[in-house]
Amino acid sequence: MKTQKLVKMASAAVLTLGAIVLTGRFSSPPSVQAQNNHQGTHKDDGEASLVRIGFEIAPVPLNLEGKDPWKVGFGSFLVNAVGDCNGCHTGGGPPNFNYAVGGNPYFGQPTKTDPTTYLEGGTDFGPAVPPVPGVYPPPDYWLTSGPYVGPDIITRNLTPDKTGRAEGGRTLEQFKEILRRGTDFDKIHLTCSEPPSDPNTATCLPPPVDGSLLQVMPWPVFHNMTDHQIEAIYEYLSAIPCIDNTTSTPPRGAPNELRNDCGDDPAVSKDNASEGLPRTRRH
Repeated sequence: MKTQKLVKMASAAVLTLGAIVLTGRFSSPPSVQAQNNHQGTHKDDGEASLVRIGFEIAPVPLNLEGKDPWKVGFGSFLVNAVGDCNGCHTGGGPPNFNYAVGGNPYFGQPTKTDPTTYLEGGTDFGPAVPPVPGVYPPPDYWLTSGPYVGPDIITRNLTPDKTGRAEGGRTLEQFKEILRRGTDFDKIHLTCSEPPSDPNTATCLPPPVDGSLLQVMPWPVFHNMTDHQIEAIYEYLSAIPCIDNTTSTPPRGAPNELRNDCGDDPAVSKDNASEGLPRTRRH
């Protein structure tokens, strides 16, 4: 399982949708429209090609209403071609994990991301720190039943809720703090103040792990990104479909953590996920 997790973290989402189908909102493809709207405002002309690639590889329909197309396209490039966020935040499991049936490149198949589990969270990475005799956890946490290292760390749902804001309704400022400081606004697994009486139901993490910070997530690396890059990621995550994850095992003590209130906008289904159309989300 550990090997499978490392493979998932190392994989890259390289799905090409071909051409972006036009809607009445655009007289040209979103990538072209974004380039026209921002011509002369970006010093790095090379970013235009990244915006174009971002739209080409987005594996789900995008809601561009009220969005900055340039940021959406650039954010898609960062999420899908650089960060491989779905490699960890997928809700898919073995054997295909974040890939669709028949679209697993590790099986020699044409690459296709599974849009029905895209960024809905639910991947189980095991404990934040595995037990190491004499190292972790502290001596008091080596209970008669064995070492208590805390509950498994499960990735969060990054899709927007009915408000249209990324990661279940997070504001941009909250999102920046998550990526810059690792702040866990949900406070799911705080640091233990003492060994738990029932290790099977306890939700805290033994010290020196800081439970106020997101564990496993590589925010110590992401914090080096610029405001422009983080804002682009947020704009993209606000444009993807809302998914209410009802199938993955949620973090211990937080049964609704992976759930998402999509309002009257239905979650992605296998019937509509592959349409590849920018669509309007109703609030």
